Amino acid sequence: MDVLYRCIKEALRLHPPLIMLLRSSHSDFSVTTRDGKEYDIPKGHIVATSPAFANRLPHIYKDPDTYDPNRFAAGREEDKLAGAFSYISFGGGRHGCLGEPFAYLQIKAIWSRLLRNFELELISPFPEIDWNAMVVGVKGKVMVRYKRQQLPVN
Repeated sequence: MDVLYRCIKEALRLHPPLIMLLRSSHSDFSVTTRDGKEYDIPKGHIVATSPAFANRLPHIYKDPDTYDPNRFAAGREEDKLAGAFSYISFGGGRHGCLGEPFAYLQIKAIWSRLLRNFELELISPFPEIDWNAMVVGVKGKVMVRYKRQQLPVN
C-alpha cells in the first residue's frame, strides 16, 4: 500500500482539491522571502496561500510539474525538505484537515479495488483543470474505458 499511498499523495500534490487556504492573523508578524524581502502582516489581516502553487515550488520539488510518486519515498522525502508545510494539499498545522487520514484510507480502498479488478484506459485527452471552482475539478467530461480483469480460478 506504500506505493499506492505515494501515488495518491503525488496526484493530490499536482491536483489539490482546494484552490485557496485562508487564515486570519492573530498578531502582527513579518515574513521574509527567500530573496530577503520582508513583508509586515498586521493583526486581523487575511493571509492566503494556494496549494496548487505551493505544491509545485521548484526549490522544494525536483521537476515539480512531473508526476513522480517516488519523491515521497524513504530517503528522498521531498515533501519534508523545507519543513512541515512543504506539502499542503490538506492544509497544515492545527488548522490542517482532520479528515486527511480517513481520506487516504478511503481513496486507497477504492483504488486498490479498482486496480485489482479492472483494466483502465483514459480515452479522452487529459482534462483541463477548472480553477474557478471552490473545490477544484475538471472542465468537461473525462472518458475512461474499463474492462473487468480475467482472474485465474484455482
